[in-house]
Amino acid sequence: MGLAPVSSSTASQGGSGSTSSLSQLGEDYTRFLTLLTAQIQYQDPLEPIDSTQFVSQLAQLSQVEQAVNTNSNLENLGGQLGAILSASGAAMLGRDVTVSSNEIHLKDGAGTAYYNTPEGTESVVAEIRDPDGNLVRSIQGLSTDSTELQEVNWDGLNDSGSPVLDGRYTMSLTALDADGAPVTAFTYRKAMVQEVLFTDGQNYFKLEGDETVPAEAVLAAS
Repeated sequence: MGLAPVSSSTASQGGSGSTSSLSQLGEDYTRFLTLLTAQIQYQDPLEPIDSTQFVSQLAQLSQVEQAVNTNSNLENLGGQLGAILSASGAAMLGRDVTVSSNEIHLKDGAGTAYYNTPEGTESVVAEIRDPDGNLVRSIQGLSTDSTELQEVNWDGLNDSGSPVLDGRYTMSLTALDADGAPVTAFTYRKAMVQEVLFTDGQNYFKLEGDETVPAEAVLAAS
């Protein structure tokens, strides 16, 4: 995904398409009028050209011009909306947010992630894996309280009790109900917004640990 930092140029690039179309339309008008003049000049007086054909073609060109102008207005409106969205996203800079994420970042030998499960959950197990997908640590006996977000505190050790390197890891949950059937669990992360990105009409937040998430992934902010 190619993301670009918010800037005034980001919202102003949309007008080039309609400008090019208007330029092409002007050339079409010139060609049409040149052809019309030549045909009238050299027409057979005994079999004059049907003027309704020219009226029809002029009407078509007029419709194209209206469509191009409408598109230009929509592009300008899109640019204005983009500027509003980017400005609103900038207000999140430096704020701590809770986002939907399966990442857990280990720093100075400690990492924290969050989750919630539905009512009726009887057991929760977290599995932490390295960037290659290898299982590093399995944490069992986690809280099944569904009334609020629950923490997973990782001490930076693997299942053998040895410390692992700081960095980005992923966490998945296995949650079961009283019958041993799997239930859906959601994972979250809390981090500070370090940069606001705007692309394709949408805000993205770059968080501590070099993770980028869309604005709709934010569950809460403080």
